[in-house]
Amino acid sequence: MRIGIIGAGVSGMTAAWLLQHDHHVTLIDKDPRLGGHVETIPVEIGSETVHAELGPRFFFDSAYPYFLALLRVLEVPIRWGELIVSFTDVSQGNTIVLPPRSLRQVAALVRSPRLVRHVLSMRRLIEEQPVIAARRDYSITFRRHLAERGYPATFGPEFAYPFLAACWGAPLDQLPDFPVYSLLKGMPSGKKPGTYEVEGGMSRYVRALGDELTGVDLRLGADIQRIDRDEDFVVHDACGERYRFDRLIVATSSRDAAQLLRGVPALAEMQATIGTFRHWEIEIAVHGDPSFMPADHRDWSTNNLFFDGDAAWMSDWQSRRVIRTWLPKGRAPPSPLYARRSFHHVLMTSDTAALQRRIAALQGAAGLWVTGMYAVDVDNHESALLSALVPAHALAPRSRNLKRLLGAVARDAAHGLDVLPAPLSAQDPVAPRRPEASAAE
Repeated sequence: MRIGIIGAGVSGMTAAWLLQHDHHVTLIDKDPRLGGHVETIPVEIGSETVHAELGPRFFFDSAYPYFLALLRVLEVPIRWGELIVSFTDVSQGNTIVLPPRSLRQVAALVRSPRLVRHVLSMRRLIEEQPVIAARRDYSITFRRHLAERGYPATFGPEFAYPFLAACWGAPLDQLPDFPVYSLLKGMPSGKKPGTYEVEGGMSRYVRALGDELTGVDLRLGADIQRIDRDEDFVVHDACGERYRFDRLIVATSSRDAAQLLRGVPALAEMQATIGTFRHWEIEIAVHGDPSFMPADHRDWSTNNLFFDGDAAWMSDWQSRRVIRTWLPKGRAPPSPLYARRSFHHVLMTSDTAALQRRIAALQGAAGLWVTGMYAVDVDNHESALLSALVPAHALAPRSRNLKRLLGAVARDAAHGLDVLPAPLSAQDPVAPRRPEASAAE
């Protein structure tokens, strides 16, 4: 079949990679490059090149098993690092570092018994993460979870809400009503939490995946304006070129997908479902401005969280004077500024599970599939990758690359790694199939 895929981010690229040996696949994107949100910026600092990320950077075993399996299949090198966090209350001028690395940092923490209680409550919350992640329940808000589990009343407003809002770059006033599942699924657990990074930056894995798209017709720099449906899908780009496909995969953000599907009667139900998702805007900057970091350089950590009244934000310390910041609104841009990017995040709500179940029920209707972070589980890179397995299972269940990927996941499962979350329901068609032992053959 002729299969068109609109969007060359992780879900579109993965779908193309999985389908290319069984069908005639065309992958289209308005950008002149592959990768979508993944974008690594090389910054020259003296004789050193720092690979700074404008998109996703960190990942870890419990929440990214399929992504880690893909990296192994592609032979992309990764490195693990301990996660160290600083938390600065700007109005109070106080910074704590977790875990403390010096006696000075221990003293900064213990001088406030209230703050110690908050840190112990956060430790308890992280210990609850595996149970909350396995339950996959979008109906329980973060505010409700803290109340029902008997956390101190001040823990949320004074510590947990700004802490997690900064981690996600999320609006602080809406954070208490986020599903606790969506927040904690994206946090590493364990007594010594840490994360992986791709050596040389995330764009390295995009290049490796792109190198394997040998059977795909790549059409980059083609801005799709309209989709029509007669006996085929007819896709129109901004330059007037038309593409005809038997099946179509829309692998964009939910906002862009809803716009593309607008006005096509056969796709109206999917369009209306996707159009229900809400978003928040975020801007990320890669820069070298130390004013966006803790005042004392000794407190600079992997992740540096800031809380100032009604705002919370984060600065990742990449290396030397290369910093990535979720820019707080109203603050002057950093200087020197190396790169800057705006995008929108899906707002996870109590309705997310129902919307994802509806999407799953509509997948394949009229020959259309949608993939992306919003379509499966929480809003992260793993979810985007998982969403590509849905059309792959339907259109090429014996795909050569599907067997490679599931084989890698099966080997992890054989070594005791729980590779799948609990499904939304017994009939949940969204969750990928648990790999069988034969998948590794």
